[in-house]
Amino acid sequence: MSSWIDRLAGKGRRGGNGVLVQIAREVVGRRRSVQGAISEVRHPAVLDVLSDDDFKALDRVIEERRTSDREFAQVLARLTHAAAHAKSFDRQTVDAALRLDSLLPADDPAHEREKLLRDAYRAAQRAGYVQGGRRAMSRLGQRAFDAGDTERARVLLEQQVDLGPETMDSVDEVGSAILLADILRREGDTRGAVNFYRRAGRSAQRLDDYNGLAEALLKQLELMGSEVGRETRVALQEQALDAAKRTGDRVIQSRIVVGLAGTLIGLGRLDDAIAHLETGLLIARDIGDLTLENECLAMLSDVERKLGRMHVVADRERELVQVEERLGNKPAAAADAVQLGTTLLSIGRLDESREAFERAVRLARTINNEVLEQRAFGGLGVVHTQLNRPVEALNNLMQALDLARAARDSAHEAQWLGSIGEALWKFDQPADAVQAINQAVAVARRVDDHDLHAGMLSLLGRIYASGRQVTKARECQTQALEIYRRLGRADEEIAALSALGALAMEAGQTNQAIGFYEDALRLAGRTGQRAAAVRLYGRLGRLAQQRGDTPAALDALTHAVDLAESLDQPSLLSQALQHLAVAQDAAGDAEAMGNYERALALCRETGDAYGEALMLVNVGARFASSGRRAEAVECLELAVSLTDDLGAVGSRVRSRAEDMLVSARGATPPRPPRAGRDEPAEPQVPAASSEDQVVAPVGDELFAEGSLPHR
Repeated sequence: MSSWIDRLAGKGRRGGNGVLVQIAREVVGRRRSVQGAISEVRHPAVLDVLSDDDFKALDRVIEERRTSDREFAQVLARLTHAAAHAKSFDRQTVDAALRLDSLLPADDPAHEREKLLRDAYRAAQRAGYVQGGRRAMSRLGQRAFDAGDTERARVLLEQQVDLGPETMDSVDEVGSAILLADILRREGDTRGAVNFYRRAGRSAQRLDDYNGLAEALLKQLELMGSEVGRETRVALQEQALDAAKRTGDRVIQSRIVVGLAGTLIGLGRLDDAIAHLETGLLIARDIGDLTLENECLAMLSDVERKLGRMHVVADRERELVQVEERLGNKPAAAADAVQLGTTLLSIGRLDESREAFERAVRLARTINNEVLEQRAFGGLGVVHTQLNRPVEALNNLMQALDLARAARDSAHEAQWLGSIGEALWKFDQPADAVQAINQAVAVARRVDDHDLHAGMLSLLGRIYASGRQVTKARECQTQALEIYRRLGRADEEIAALSALGALAMEAGQTNQAIGFYEDALRLAGRTGQRAAAVRLYGRLGRLAQQRGDTPAALDALTHAVDLAESLDQPSLLSQALQHLAVAQDAAGDAEAMGNYERALALCRETGDAYGEALMLVNVGARFASSGRRAEAVECLELAVSLTDDLGAVGSRVRSRAEDMLVSARGATPPRPPRAGRDEPAEPQVPAASSEDQVVAPVGDELFAEGSLPHR
């Protein structure tokens, strides 16, 4: 015992606290039992040399070894608690009990922790140690809650919170106030719950407890729901996000970011929402949360669509398909692949659209989902129609039709009949096209599908117009317009008005055509359909050209370009620039060449060989007329080469380019072409593209302009 006497006399390395450390080491080294060690530390010789500073030193050692040597930390905590209790050091007893409680296993069949905490609370009462008492009550309340005794938990937590004013709250009170609010919320006491969430938030903010602040704000927002105005909600969510960032907890950040983005979308602050969703996407990828990544991508896709950034939408949707496949959610992946194909089709990225629909077919067949398989085959049919591949187009559309009939899906049966009719029309079989579409009309009437009925009438109108059957075309478009007005379908109403305007313009009824276009333009303005407005301004511009009103034409076509520049639709901007450049060229405007160059760049970017050929013909003519023959020949030869794969639709452009080449290579400069209705210098979209038809919003239907009606 001489070594012990030396230590207790202060001759050892660390005085009294060193004795407890040494005894704890012996317990861990299995040289002494726990009970024997506790008896040892209760010896008066040990207790006499323990001071308040020793207990502080022991606390530090326990915390230091909590992670690196938990067994040693737990044994030393037991010995420290036993010593403090034996010395009747109540404050130290409370602190030691709380520390020991945090080190004991959660499973507590002997209720050791319960007894420990109750003894701690009594010691705190004796010492007037309010904060220690509150911490003990907090632990007891949490234990009761974990055991499913919410009533006892509520009583204990209320006692804890009521033991002191809010200004004395610690992090323990923040957590208890949140838990108490959760309990009251379950019991239906919304007002009480909100009050405790708010208290927790205020105290957390004062204490710089950012975890508590973020949680309190989030739960308060969840509880109050629509009672909180959007502006107030944004302010609270931004405060919660700032707190979450300070914690470094990426999971909490991601939850807040998604909620904040949703609120911003509701306020129309779409660009701000995108910024937050992109942050959420980065977090999701950083922490490997595929579900969150999926949610962020879906929301980003929706917001970008509202902003008209369709190329970005397509990129998001491609990522969505990949994420769904990684999640193993093949039905969702197949549906997303169909949506991706539809989006790509709407922006003219035809090869990518074909790949997306082929992928959708494979996925749909893997899960035996004939509904998705039908939509995917229909999509492939429409893509091949646009790619001028009649055999592939009709084969795929017939597969979609067969699947619809097998499923007795009359609505889609009519839809595919309409698509087959449109394909037949494009491939110069108008009689067969009309027959297929009339079948579609009959099916649509049978199932009372007014939307599809109107779509088929509109398509019939376009076919009749292409065959110069103006009266029938006008009747069909007028009936379609009436149906769309009853349905409140502004997008299709604009399309019908535009088609009627085109018919009036073709018939030389200028004032009537202007009336239709202006009605459509007003409707497009009211409903925010900027892409439709671009096309309408283009029509008004060309109508003004026919009347010889050059200033009005240039004004309308400039409006079209300005609007198109606000959209993320390169094909549409290219088309608007083509028309403006031609009109400026005809008016002798020096800005024409600059717009030709911009239009050419966009044609190349979007793969529009037809538009590029047209622009090259006009530019070549300008070069030739100004004596720049080598450059003229280069442009015209390139234009001729571009028409090789354009079939019949490119023949007129090729003929014009070849005639001009002969002149450009000769001695006499050719006269520059003037933009006129019958001149190939004016950009024309092939009839099957139906440029006057407004792009319908993508929904369940397939597909966009020049394809299927909206469904």
